[in-house]
Amino acid sequence: MDSFSNKVKTFDAFPKVDPQHQVRSQRGGLSTLLTYFFGLLILWVEVGGFIGGYIDRQFIVDDVIRSDLSINLDLIVAMPCEFLHTNVEDITRDRFLAGETLNFEGVNFFVPQGFKINNPNDFHDSPDLDQVMQESLRAEFRSSGQRVNQGAPACHIFGQIPVNQVKGDFRITAKGFGYMDRSQVPLEAFNFSHVIQEFSFGEFFPFLNNPLDATGKITEEKLQIYGYYAKVVPTIYEKLGLEVDTNQYSLTENHLTVTIDETSKKAQGVPGIYFRYEFEPIKLMIREKRIPFLQFIAKLGTIVGGLLVAAGYFFKLYEKLLLILFGKKYVDKGKEKKDAGLIN
Repeated sequence: MDSFSNKVKTFDAFPKVDPQHQVRSQRGGLSTLLTYFFGLLILWVEVGGFIGGYIDRQFIVDDVIRSDLSINLDLIVAMPCEFLHTNVEDITRDRFLAGETLNFEGVNFFVPQGFKINNPNDFHDSPDLDQVMQESLRAEFRSSGQRVNQGAPACHIFGQIPVNQVKGDFRITAKGFGYMDRSQVPLEAFNFSHVIQEFSFGEFFPFLNNPLDATGKITEEKLQIYGYYAKVVPTIYEKLGLEVDTNQYSLTENHLTVTIDETSKKAQGVPGIYFRYEFEPIKLMIREKRIPFLQFIAKLGTIVGGLLVAAGYFFKLYEKLLLILFGKKYVDKGKEKKDAGLIN
């Protein structure tokens, strides 16, 4: 047993260089200090990366069709509320009178400060994981189906509309156009200028930014069609066990002015504001993850070993270049051997 212990004590998987073959030099000391510095720097970066984790993004097939999805809406249209008709229709021909759940409040038309007016909306920054977690405060509209101050020149429309998770569109048109109605709005009263405070899908997170939020369109044309086309991707954000289930969407626009037939004196189209949406059959998962601790230790050991090997090769290359450029006498200058017992 003692002999085995002695063998284990003397065993060295990485044999050291004998002292009589070791040489001290200023260049060698400097290279050692630089190696230690870069080693500590890499250690600091890797430990910080392990603690902070990394963002994993994956697309998976969305095999769940939700029937309780909602559209969150908050906008102002420059027409009186009694002139407007709202409706939702999807690809299944399921029609829902959005006016039964939305709130209509008569107001004066205005453009809030900071809104982007008549921009093409062709660029939008998607919120990152930390931003979503900080601003994922859920909210609900206090009321539904209320109509207040109907005689005002503009209409504030807000609330939630329950829809199916299938292709469809939400329309804001004038009464008597597109649908049969007891009253018909005169053409000279049309004005579909609007500003949008909120337009999103799913649970209502008022502080999350969406492509149509804080945007608007102002026009002098009476018979204007505004078409918004949204490609919706269900998205789940997850961090430290907290999960935010929401929806992102990309946006394209198409706007045109309706012409009037000279013979019939009727509009060749239905002016209004159209929000067409389509849900993608995929789901985006954005999660913060960390590698396993043992994997982190193995990675750290590999990096440190590689650093030491690379430092050795670079030092040898540096010495070789000095030898070629300045000669052996310059290279040996300032070197001293370590003491090696009787033989020095």
